[in-house]
Amino acid sequence: MALSFSEAKRIPIVDYLLEAGFEPARIKGNDYWYYSPFRHERTPSLKVNTKLNVWYDHGSGEGGTIIDIGMRIHQCSRIEFLDKLSRGNLSNSIQAKTRTEHVKESKLEIVSSNDLTNEPLLSYLKNRGIKTHFGQQHCKEVEFRIGSKNYEAIGFPNRSGGFELRNRWFKGSSSPKDISFIDNGSEHLCVTEGFIDFLSILTLNQQKDIQLPVNSNFLILNSLSFIGRSVPILEAHKSNQVFLDNDLAGRQAKETLNSKGIEFFDQSSFYKSYKDVNDYLMKDPTARSTLTRPKGIRL
Repeated sequence: MALSFSEAKRIPIVDYLLEAGFEPARIKGNDYWYYSPFRHERTPSLKVNTKLNVWYDHGSGEGGTIIDIGMRIHQCSRIEFLDKLSRGNLSNSIQAKTRTEHVKESKLEIVSSNDLTNEPLLSYLKNRGIKTHFGQQHCKEVEFRIGSKNYEAIGFPNRSGGFELRNRWFKGSSSPKDISFIDNGSEHLCVTEGFIDFLSILTLNQQKDIQLPVNSNFLILNSLSFIGRSVPILEAHKSNQVFLDNDLAGRQAKETLNSKGIEFFDQSSFYKSYKDVNDYLMKDPTARSTLTRPKGIRL
């Protein structure tokens, strides 16, 4: 199904650039800096602000939405780019000759992946309210490189061999970016946007704040732009429990599932006063216990 322009503009630009083959040279807060795909340069000048989901090229003075940068990269019209985005036909038509050796030197590369034992990383999960053993069961301790510098992060694997990466200051991913599917042989599926919410749900289930079907399968989207990839998996399950963020993007993702005829139970009501599942988990447990548990929370 073709995307509308409004749907396309909700796709994170950094996710699109990653799938198209471009990785950030450096990251500072919400700002991702890239070597411009439009010219050769020694200093990254193209900035993407992930909070606003817009880009600005300091070298040329241009900027805008994902539509604007996609048209420039693919050298096509708005309609043509929307078609490419809808079909996932991105990387092959990139003008690779415009990329410099600096991009290759500065892309995010995985150095190693090991059992999660790093105390600062485990402390990060603990501060998010997540039980340590769930993090160690489902995540890795990943060393990655950007340019000449090495870093460590919690790595959550996807089905294509890439990782979602998190630590106290970094939120990113390695290539290839994809969804993550945890198959426990169940006909029941729980869907989250990110792996922090997935680990939060496991923690809440253990604490009996919620009760999941025994050995539920889990689908972690890792990006709402992958909602289309999730359809065959949701269709294969008897029941689908959806735990998306209480924001516009989360609501629109659920509208997309409805438009595709996917039946699901929206479980956002039990954390309706919070941004997402992890935000609910991180609040004072005594405050959580006073909440009225809505019908349907026993899944």
